[in-house]
Amino acid sequence: MGELNLYPSEIRFSQKAINTMFDRKSLHPYRSIGQTLDDLCEGRCAISDIPRISVCRHDDEWYTKDNRRLWVFKQLEALGKCGKITVNVVDRSEIDSRKFSTDNKGRSVEFIRLRSPGGEWYKKVKSVP
Repeated sequence: MGELNLYPSEIRFSQKAINTMFDRKSLHPYRSIGQTLDDLCEGRCAISDIPRISVCRHDDEWYTKDNRRLWVFKQLEALGKCGKITVNVVDRSEIDSRKFSTDNKGRSVEFIRLRSPGGEWYKKVKSVP
């Protein structure tokens, strides 16, 4: 459907809870989301190395199906290390309805089994936009 530039704070989580580890199919397989944040903050990788997230419009808000990456981008924005990001705009039907589980309109997300996201930089975030 196209692309758009948005601040991570303009995008909401579609899921209630996320795993703190990227899966084997990602570009950061078996790496924690916090370690990925550290890699970005310390220059071991660039924002452009992270695949774009996909968003859809739902109830006049932008939601993503790429919740772990959004968590990383939101932390970067809160740290002043990220502005607008380019996202892929998709149809709402592309987000599996079973994964659209937020119970707070996507404002925040929990970690599955209350695990730490790993890394150190997330601890420096005062509040996430």
